[in-house]
Amino acid sequence: MAELLEVFEYRFTRLDPVRGDHIDPPTLAVYETLLTKGSDGLPRPGLAQSWEVSADGLTWDLRLRDGARFHSGRLCDAAAVLEGLELCRWGDALPRQVWYWDPVDTMFVRDTRTVSLRLRHPCPRLPVLLWGTHTAIVNAETWRSHGASFGADFADGTGDYRLASYSPESVIVERVDPLPTRPDTIRWRSVVDDDERESIARSSRADVVRQVPGMRTAPEPGWTLDEQLENSQFYLALNFNDPRGFTDPVLRRCFDAFIDRDDLLHTAFDGRGDARRSPIPAADEFAGAYDPALVRPMSRDEARRQLDALGWEPGPDGVLERRGTSLSIDAVAQDTAACRRLAASLARQLRPAGIDLRFTFAELFESFYRAVEAGPAAFLNKWLWSDAMEAVYGFCRTDCIEPAGGNWQQSSCPAVDSAFDLFREAADPDSLQTASGEVQRAFMRELPYIPLVSPVETLAVGPAVRGFGLAPRTLYPSYDEVQVTL
Repeated sequence: MAELLEVFEYRFTRLDPVRGDHIDPPTLAVYETLLTKGSDGLPRPGLAQSWEVSADGLTWDLRLRDGARFHSGRLCDAAAVLEGLELCRWGDALPRQVWYWDPVDTMFVRDTRTVSLRLRHPCPRLPVLLWGTHTAIVNAETWRSHGASFGADFADGTGDYRLASYSPESVIVERVDPLPTRPDTIRWRSVVDDDERESIARSSRADVVRQVPGMRTAPEPGWTLDEQLENSQFYLALNFNDPRGFTDPVLRRCFDAFIDRDDLLHTAFDGRGDARRSPIPAADEFAGAYDPALVRPMSRDEARRQLDALGWEPGPDGVLERRGTSLSIDAVAQDTAACRRLAASLARQLRPAGIDLRFTFAELFESFYRAVEAGPAAFLNKWLWSDAMEAVYGFCRTDCIEPAGGNWQQSSCPAVDSAFDLFREAADPDSLQTASGEVQRAFMRELPYIPLVSPVETLAVGPAVRGFGLAPRTLYPSYDEVQVTL
């Protein structure tokens, strides 16, 4: 029996696209999305084998693959797909639909194999919704019957593999229909330590090892080392409800003035990655829509003058104080080696300016998300998304304040909201590029959160593996074409 062993850098989240805190690689093997994203950024068939858009751009008809079944045996027809989509759309009884569904008005079954989406406005970006892993098609019946244990003791998708076992440290899936050269079993093992993952790769104790940042060459003959800029970003968020007045954009720009992104990249990531001043990282298709020089940072001298004008004065320990409060700030960060390095570097940079960031670390993903939802004064987060504009939309728009989105810092910047409205309603590629540039300019003027750096993604692949590698602007490699030789 052919088996693929992949080493992953995080603890695993249960395989629940609706209530799960994160999407990990096993989800891509167990579930399907209606469309998939090609390396050229264009949609490809997924569970939907074809699609048509009405002349006015307001109706999308998606024709499903004939005969698809969930792992439980239920026929995956249009009615079942609609049920699964509505779960993803409204989550676990959210008060509004999840933000990336905002263009959608209604959905309905046109016939047994066709699901139709009626939009509020033409939306050429709708494939981003349909290939997103948070809209993976799940069997709503088993999702409801298993409750909180769904995705751990049972998962019900239409992918090539069914869930065999789950724990935060290990996930095993088995192929539904065995095929020659395709892995009968895929095992994922969580190894959070960077050095240990590199050691595993160098000793060939796995077939695939993710995130081996210290490696510059392939570990052994026959191995390949694939790398690319990751479509992700670390950022520092300041809570707009904090009594220190982080609602003031001048104060947020003062923080930004004392941050040296190139130094952060050097000290935390050995200089490998992207340190551009934008919420959209260099790996994204819209990075070129914005020139970071258009919104220059405040100088450090100006930042010191502004802090003084705002009434912030050095206390006995050098930390700035004002009216009984200080810029000694308790912040929550993700408990990963990379985030710890970044947090230490960021705190070191800000301390001479009188800003004292004091970090505590919470394990990914559930513990960290619950910690930031509790409303700390500040937090250091990393988003990982295949399409950056939609990610940033959910992490900063006023109407995406939890529980409807990921705006945990409670930021509200009307200029940024308006720019995103232009992007959401753009009807052609040129308009999307223009609107994206305006989003980035508005964002860097207002700083609803402070973008920091994006790392390089790495993947070490052993000689027995074929058809498996990184693709531009995708979340994870796909398992639908991977082959393993015995």
